[in-house]
Amino acid sequence: MGSARDKVLCAAVFVYCLWVLQSYLGALELDRQQVLSGEIWRIWTGHLVHTNSSHFALNIVAAIIIYFTFFTRIKLGELLLCGFVFAALISVALLRLYPSLGWYNGLSGLLHALVAYFSLRLARDEDKMFWAGLVIIWVKVLVEAIRAQSGYESLVGDMTVITEAHLIGAFFGTVTAFFYMAYWRGKHKSERRQIEAQ
Repeated sequence: MGSARDKVLCAAVFVYCLWVLQSYLGALELDRQQVLSGEIWRIWTGHLVHTNSSHFALNIVAAIIIYFTFFTRIKLGELLLCGFVFAALISVALLRLYPSLGWYNGLSGLLHALVAYFSLRLARDEDKMFWAGLVIIWVKVLVEAIRAQSGYESLVGDMTVITEAHLIGAFFGTVTAFFYMAYWRGKHKSERRQIEAQ
């Protein structure tokens, strides 16, 4: 019970901190020119601020649903490490692959990475129902990509959603989960051989 209470408290603190950070959008969002000028922190902080209150609310609701879907099986340290790594990968990929993209902000790309990663890892490790999470996230990003190619824009209020971040996030989350599983599978086989050799 204590563990569940701690995780609920962590979620509440996270939401509060994100709410406070919204006042510093200009200093924190992923801005290409500012990053190139040396403001490297924006590679991570750009995922923590949002264009407007609708954008913020939508991402917070999604984050809470995702967190409570996975929270009984996720250690906080693993979640923080994944968030740190995926945020950097998504930001760098956006800057490299889309040279016309001047700025980015929002949690959604990172959420796509986390859902893909934890869905695949948990489906492989314990509960096959988590395959549904992986399928849903990939169907979503592929539909978004097809719609974007057809000229449709995804909107949150009057803001265009940068759906490329969703695709990049799902890609990095999925690939990282495959590497994780291959590493642990190899490690367990090695340990098994050592035990059998004794």
